[in-house]
Amino acid sequence: MRKHNLCVIVPAYNEEKVIEASLIALKAVIGKDHIYVVSDGSRDKTAELARKYVPSVLALRNNRGKATALDLLIKKFKLTERYNYIMFSDADSRLSPDFRDQIEQYMLDKPACIVGTVLSDRKGFISAYRTFEYSLSHKLYKNAQNIMRIIAVAPGCASIYRSDILNQLDLSNHTLTEDFDFTIQIHLKKLGSILYAPKAYVVTQDPPTLRDYWRQIMRWYTGTWQNIFIHQLYKPTTAISLELYLLLLDNIAAMSFLLYALIFPNHLGNFLLATYISLLSVGVFFVLLTKEWWALLYSPIFPAVYLINLIASPISLIRAIVGRNRRLSWHKVARYAV
Repeated sequence: MRKHNLCVIVPAYNEEKVIEASLIALKAVIGKDHIYVVSDGSRDKTAELARKYVPSVLALRNNRGKATALDLLIKKFKLTERYNYIMFSDADSRLSPDFRDQIEQYMLDKPACIVGTVLSDRKGFISAYRTFEYSLSHKLYKNAQNIMRIIAVAPGCASIYRSDILNQLDLSNHTLTEDFDFTIQIHLKKLGSILYAPKAYVVTQDPPTLRDYWRQIMRWYTGTWQNIFIHQLYKPTTAISLELYLLLLDNIAAMSFLLYALIFPNHLGNFLLATYISLLSVGVFFVLLTKEWWALLYSPIFPAVYLINLIASPISLIRAIVGRNRRLSWHKVARYAV
């Protein structure tokens, strides 16, 4: 059977506010016959709305978790047998019109995975901070990791997998960050290279409130620690574990300095001032690189959001340790209509 080159899978759970805009954007890039939606036990109109735009929709009666839902959809429609590459996209994400053209050139090398660039949806101070984070992540980390062929995370909303490797991935780990889990497995199992396509853009929603932001980063951070434990990445024996040590270095250094300042409170003021100036300078620099001028308005509060991230890191570590022998739950981030 002749394989098609690419299809897109959209896992969705109670996404009636955003699923239509996402599928409209996808249809313009991929075509409706190559888009597959799995409604993971949704209690709203997610599946009903999806069927208005694409013919292939799997509606699960109960919530099974993202990784399991993806696996069930792939098997139901025999996608690994019918396509060379399979993309995972989130229900709140929208592909740029030239996304397919940007990634197809990378398929010639037959990598295990191709990673696109994630952009913020320009909604308030949280999106402004994410604009800084995404710029730092892609322009510095992703480009450097791409050169070293050691990309650490293939984001769930902008990653394309070679179909023959999906059957070799263990989808039973049930971590809170399945995209990180898949990425680590590709490295450890030596399934192929992961390439970065910097001009393949995906726009995604950010949490609308601080409460939702906290929930999201707690899920991301806890899931990161879960995968570190599951795959024993704390052992500096592989290239990917060494890369994670480098990525965590700034976080560990910042926490160490903060602890020092708390022990010696007479230095706290100098520490906070130095931290504020340095983070503000870095934030403004990377926002300017993206030419997202609107985000500059919110740059004075970037250090405060960074402090929230810093606080979340040890709390998520404790949560991951306490919950190592059970499946952790997470709160869904609120969506806003597009």
